[in-house]
Amino acid sequence: MRPLQELQATVTAAQVKIQEQRLILQAQVTLELPMPQQDADLPKLLEAGIERGGQMLKRRLFRHAIERADAELVLAQRQGKQGQGIVCRGTTPFTFKTIFGTVTVHRRRIAHKADGTTEVPSAHAWQTPRQVALTPGLRDAACDGLLRDSALQTVARIDTRAGAAGVLAKTTVLEIVHAEGQHLQAAAHARAEAVLARDPEALRLFVPVPSQGGQDDEPEDPDPGEDETEEASTPALIGFPGNPTNPPEVKRDRPRQVDPDVVLVELDEVKVHAQARTGRQQILTLTAVVLIAGCCWHLAAATTQELAYQVGALLAVLGVHQGTRRLLVLADGARWIRDWFEGLGIEGGTMIVCWWHLVKRCQQDLSRACRGREHRRGIESAVLTALWHGRVDEALGVLRAHAGEMKDVEVLEDLIGYLEARRPYLPDYAARQHAGLWIASNRVEKFNDWSVSARCKHQGMEWTEAGVVSLAVLEAARRNGELPFWRAKHNLPAWKIPRGRKKVA
Repeated sequence: MRPLQELQATVTAAQVKIQEQRLILQAQVTLELPMPQQDADLPKLLEAGIERGGQMLKRRLFRHAIERADAELVLAQRQGKQGQGIVCRGTTPFTFKTIFGTVTVHRRRIAHKADGTTEVPSAHAWQTPRQVALTPGLRDAACDGLLRDSALQTVARIDTRAGAAGVLAKTTVLEIVHAEGQHLQAAAHARAEAVLARDPEALRLFVPVPSQGGQDDEPEDPDPGEDETEEASTPALIGFPGNPTNPPEVKRDRPRQVDPDVVLVELDEVKVHAQARTGRQQILTLTAVVLIAGCCWHLAAATTQELAYQVGALLAVLGVHQGTRRLLVLADGARWIRDWFEGLGIEGGTMIVCWWHLVKRCQQDLSRACRGREHRRGIESAVLTALWHGRVDEALGVLRAHAGEMKDVEVLEDLIGYLEARRPYLPDYAARQHAGLWIASNRVEKFNDWSVSARCKHQGMEWTEAGVVSLAVLEAARRNGELPFWRAKHNLPAWKIPRGRKKVA
């Protein structure tokens, strides 16, 4: 591609008027660019030249519009303080950074006759910083760019779009994204806080407060028949003892479904390498995907406490504590997830260990414990077959029966302890797959890929907590369809829940 020669864009006879709260800009526009040779490159060269010239014209039109709005503001304040009038003290230059480049404008400075003080009216009215203002469109472009590309690539894309170099620096892009992420996290917490403030019972059930002085309150004596009544009135989910038998088969190529009248919560964590200056080896980001039939929400946070707070608020909106829906947690069985689930103050909740993580753990431990590949394959097949059909005792029996054959009994005992600790959360996976229901935490794993892994876990990247969590919460808002609302209103919309749900038996 042959390089373009000098290009000129001018705006003459510009007239800017403000009538009935509408800005009207009229101007004569001239764009001059070299005529390419009549060959195959002509359309490409004209396209590039007109695109670049268009950005130059946008900058000039923006300057005319800004300066006219500034003059209108000075005119509106011509009475000055105490009605004694003003004196114009010339103009002062100010720089705007926009998606179409850098624009320097001249804003009027005035002096009040009443007390001699001076000011730039538009600086107060528009709440601009002292030197350079970054427009919201440019900030959004920086955030959207960093979700896909590196900071340097984002800078290059912004410069290319603007048709000018040096619109933003790499450090400025990072600062923009960090600030946006912090504001989004605060808005997400505020939304959850508003929900739980309206429902103190949900706050008590979903966000338990540690007891004072390390002493647990004495539990009340339960009604002898209470457990039996609750268990009888709450049918078990498919795959668990007492579940509906012979559910209709759903073909494996059909999308997985959430159990009827159930809220499915998938929880996970994703780790990235930390920058040396953080004093940490890894940065942990906590993620969650909450699903009901026809709806899905993505959440991300820097701590387990914050993620639990937001998930609890959403469960309150979904009416889990009121019996509108039941809770099903699907996760890898990590201790923090089990502690959170077991600490909830609700009845009828169920948890499932992700089948993919269960298989991975069994394969890894048996690979270390067994004597050779053939030895491992035989034991592994028997254990996984039993677990697939929910026969945990049978799987444990197979492991214990072969304990004397193992080269590393300690690893085998760890696997047995792993299964024992998660025994209540190991259902009949075959029955659930037969019914077309979820058995693996695919959705939250995919969200991890979108929000963190694909962006932050390659090419030896190292991160700060502010950086990686900011990208995660931005991607969560984007996946939830909340970014346009956030950018327009600077808060997050209330969770919208389908109507017409009846209380679960």
